[in-house]
Amino acid sequence: MVRTSENLIETSGTSNNFEYYLEGGKVSRNSAKPTPGILLIGGAAGDKLGEDAATRWFLNLADGGNFLVLRSGKIGKQASWIYDNYRDFVSSAAELSINSRDAANNPEVIQYIRDADALFLAGGNQSDYQDYWEGTGVENAINYLINKKQVPVAGTSAGMAILGDCYYAPKDQGLVSSEILDNPFHPNTKNIYRSDFIRVPFLKNTITDTHLDRINSNNPETRYGRFFGLVARVVHDCNCLPVYGIGLEEGAFVAIDQKGIAQIFGNSESQGQDAYFLQTNGAAPEQIKPNLPLIWNHQGKATKVYKISGTPEGSGHFDLNNWKNVDGGTWEYWFTTGGESGFQRQSI
Repeated sequence: MVRTSENLIETSGTSNNFEYYLEGGKVSRNSAKPTPGILLIGGAAGDKLGEDAATRWFLNLADGGNFLVLRSGKIGKQASWIYDNYRDFVSSAAELSINSRDAANNPEVIQYIRDADALFLAGGNQSDYQDYWEGTGVENAINYLINKKQVPVAGTSAGMAILGDCYYAPKDQGLVSSEILDNPFHPNTKNIYRSDFIRVPFLKNTITDTHLDRINSNNPETRYGRFFGLVARVVHDCNCLPVYGIGLEEGAFVAIDQKGIAQIFGNSESQGQDAYFLQTNGAAPEQIKPNLPLIWNHQGKATKVYKISGTPEGSGHFDLNNWKNVDGGTWEYWFTTGGESGFQRQSI
């Protein structure tokens, strides 16, 4: 049905299950000439200066075109926030929620995506994105936007998680640091995937993780150890080196330009806007077996990590082409001599 007063088109049932909401403006085709770019978002920015600067960086790449939020579940407020605060940057702002594989193959849904000049993958549950979109017309349309039409793409929380070539998409309870460090094959680690979903330039053999610094009643541990452990599992599962990881605290924004150079936006606060670029350092884990603690020590140099703290102006320089040309941050080694209790981060 069509709710003309709200610009909402909703189709539901056994064969289709999606909602499309045009928040404002008019969708135009082939009028913009977007510039490719990638914006990775840590997950909970809160309308601060870093978020504003990163949003402007991202929308400038859209060349005044169509901004589309893609999600599952119910329509959210991201498109309305963009249209209320940044309408001069876009010709339209819309949200599309896709909640079944049938809907993900609907030609109307596919066209909504292909018309986008800037794509924002919302937070939510990345397992829903995998279940509903992987192997469908939606997956093809997303990859078309990124690699053929070459529009800018952003992802926050779950949306950032699926942009990595390697990604973690739990079906049930999420993984905490102590679980994977004390047992790298804990039941909650079973949903780690690689090279079968979204193909993003500069993120090959890279796993992403968000909310690294979050601690609350539902998240009793920070995710730094989890992030490290996920990289260890990718090394084991693919039997390959090097493997990379990009992990963000909640107020960090990693803006990657079309040449693969990243800068970090944040709020210049004392904590909460750090980005971590983790790379293996030539050696696989010494012990990675079920029901035994992870040992990945390599003489205290298992992985090298470059940390950059975000600022409203954009800080740092990280070259994702070689993971070597860097500036504006500090190097660390991350390793574990045995499980959670042995996990350490040491400045170089």
